[in-house]
Amino acid sequence: MNLTIDLEKLKNCVSQFAPEKNINSRLLSIFSAAITTADEGIIKLSILKAKENSITPQQLYEIVLQSYLFLGFPKMLTAAEYLGKYYPSAHTMSGNGKISTVEADDWYNRGTDLCKLVYKNNYDPLKTKVEKIAPEIFRWMVFEGYGKVLSRSELNIKDRELSIIAFLMMENMVKQLHSHILGALNVGVEISLIKQVIEDIGQSAGDGYLVAVDILTKVGNV
Repeated sequence: MNLTIDLEKLKNCVSQFAPEKNINSRLLSIFSAAITTADEGIIKLSILKAKENSITPQQLYEIVLQSYLFLGFPKMLTAAEYLGKYYPSAHTMSGNGKISTVEADDWYNRGTDLCKLVYKNNYDPLKTKVEKIAPEIFRWMVFEGYGKVLSRSELNIKDRELSIIAFLMMENMVKQLHSHILGALNVGVEISLIKQVIEDIGQSAGDGYLVAVDILTKVGNV
């Protein structure tokens, strides 16, 4: 938990946010940052700001769905409740029903492919490291994280990775933030856009902001 988050700064950041470039990606990231707070006022502001800029409820819904991978079910459910309250009709009913063998196989295969894309040369070392610690975790990461959630076609992987950076900045999860800044670059996000997202959230993330700036500086100098 990041105890250095400044809720008032984030609230001001959201209310004054008026990007001229990369509007969609940056507002989805701002919404992601808001979700981490579980604060109705801030989440509401971010939803209304996204709505004003024609971001669809389905795009916001995808951010909500993937938030549980990084923030847990309680914050995901809180965000889903507020999204339904302030921007209705965000979800479909396609998620109901028994999971078929074909669907499960598809998740595993898609998850493996996407995980390899995000981590590139670090995929095999990551697999070796995590399986040595707990083999179930790597299997779940591929199947549940990258297959079931992050490979959903309703939102592109670039925006998903930028959203993850926002989550991890706010949570100040240093190792994971480093991995996903690299992951964003690996899937084709311009370093300038990553910088914009980091600066958009800025000092409202407290120590997480300083960490993100440091990581991006080191990555940019490699």
